[in-house]
Amino acid sequence: MKNPTITIEQIGSPIRRHRRQRQTLIGLGLNRIGRIVQVPDTPQTRGIIAKVSHLVRIKLPKPNDIKSLSRMRFEALAGYIRNPGTILFIEELEWHSTTDERVIGLLVRDRVDHDYGRIILGRDERLRFRAINVETGLATPDIARESLFAQMKKEHAKPDEEFHKGDAPGSPADFFTPVVDQEKLSPTFKVLTTEPRYSPARELIGSMIRFHEDADGNFVEQFQTTAFDARLWELYLFATFTELGYASDPGVAVPDFILSSPFGSFGVEATTVNPGAAFNLPESKKELLAYMENYIPIRLARSLRSKLERAKPYWEVPEMEGKPFLIALQDFHSPGSMRMIISAMTEYAFGVRHSITAGNRQIEWIKEHIWNDLREISGFFHFEKAENVSAIIINPQGTLPKFNRMGYIAEFGDRRVRMVRTGFRCNDANLDNPMPTPFVHRVHETGYAETWVEGMVVLHNPNALIALDPELIPGARHEFLQEDGRIMSIVPDFHPLFSQTAIIAAT
Repeated sequence: MKNPTITIEQIGSPIRRHRRQRQTLIGLGLNRIGRIVQVPDTPQTRGIIAKVSHLVRIKLPKPNDIKSLSRMRFEALAGYIRNPGTILFIEELEWHSTTDERVIGLLVRDRVDHDYGRIILGRDERLRFRAINVETGLATPDIARESLFAQMKKEHAKPDEEFHKGDAPGSPADFFTPVVDQEKLSPTFKVLTTEPRYSPARELIGSMIRFHEDADGNFVEQFQTTAFDARLWELYLFATFTELGYASDPGVAVPDFILSSPFGSFGVEATTVNPGAAFNLPESKKELLAYMENYIPIRLARSLRSKLERAKPYWEVPEMEGKPFLIALQDFHSPGSMRMIISAMTEYAFGVRHSITAGNRQIEWIKEHIWNDLREISGFFHFEKAENVSAIIINPQGTLPKFNRMGYIAEFGDRRVRMVRTGFRCNDANLDNPMPTPFVHRVHETGYAETWVEGMVVLHNPNALIALDPELIPGARHEFLQEDGRIMSIVPDFHPLFSQTAIIAAT
């Protein structure tokens, strides 16, 4: 992430003033009238500048000045416009924008002809960035960059209407203006929209929604009320697959996503386990283990089985012909329940449980999950019709704190927000010590990095009629059941099993 900076100019002399003022100017990189420097825009730097405010001035950028964008920032603002097919022919080298981010520019290289070009984006009627000026065939990156910057300033001088395409009817998408009475709003939605500590998530989602297509027509109302968690899970999937280079087929409502890229395509139906009757977590270790091994799989089973019983199966939709079909499930049945979804879903989907007794690995085939009077047969992938499901996707990280972290590193929100992420990561690389490894990450510090796909687990159906190539979802952890009950895993270098994020808004 590129840290924000401010430009200051020395306008006065420290002669006949206290020596500390001269030392302060030197510390800022000044000490000569007319000298201009860029310094980090932090509260500490602002405090230093205040001590010599009579000798310096902050130079405010002009709206059409050009600044560089991080890839993360560009992705959040405009990454959703990509045609996946273009990545075979065009390599993006640099991302820039005017200071007010009204116009965005890309410096690109042609993979076939090996020359350079520029692509300039402006907002259409629905405030989505679209290509408004393209030039190719430039000999060097320096020539392309000079052309890019000059044309960006020319485009910036045009009125907004010049960027409109005439093919984007309707008003810009707005997730945050309430469409129902205040008492009907989700408590989490209220937190997102009102608390300063969630400003990174709020601004990030505000940017994303310009490109989100509401195929069902009720997304906004549900996002604000009873289905906030479910709709946030869909937004997470939308962001993840966009990051991976997929485009969603427009106008398709069933399944939720039909995703395409130059390397393949598949369909995804998103679903969630939602809160039921009030339930207190067991306190004893034995009861908690039974809860994880039986109650949670039962809740997961009832959400998954409903997807097999649909009157018109997802896999029979004409657009799904020949494509893998995936179910993406998140567990919101109780606060923090998603932390336990990996083991519970793995056991239920495969119908097998792994444990360690006296240092030896044990494999147990599970017939049934029982919790009081609730019962569910285990082994979802062995059910009738389940052969049409290529894989199940889960991610305990796909929640609001992830949006806040991703928003912060994309330079959204109050820069005084502080986030400390703690959790346990997978340690499969160390066969002598397979126990999870704790980690602590300070999200607000320079160098922190995260991806949308991080934390995703893909459980592959061993009986699938159409297998999913794991290369289609890089960066996720992939699990494959073997005939003897063992599970083969493909694990990325950093894979968090679960985490929690402490978030504060500094004053």
